[in-house]
Amino acid sequence: MSQKNLEKQLKKWREDRARKAPAQAPADRRTLRVNGQDVIVIKRGRSKLNSVQ
Repeated sequence: MSQKNLEKQLKKWREDRARKAPAQAPADRRTLRVNGQDVIVIKRGRSKLNSVQ
């Protein structure tokens, strides 16, 4: 493939990516603000909690 063709495809790919809505965060994560800082809270299932301890 020629350089021009690759650049054209890359430009089209980037434009298509920019149009898409950003992916949603998983339901088990959420961001909270604590003492002025953003903190990500990850909720885990009970089976995972028990195996960690």
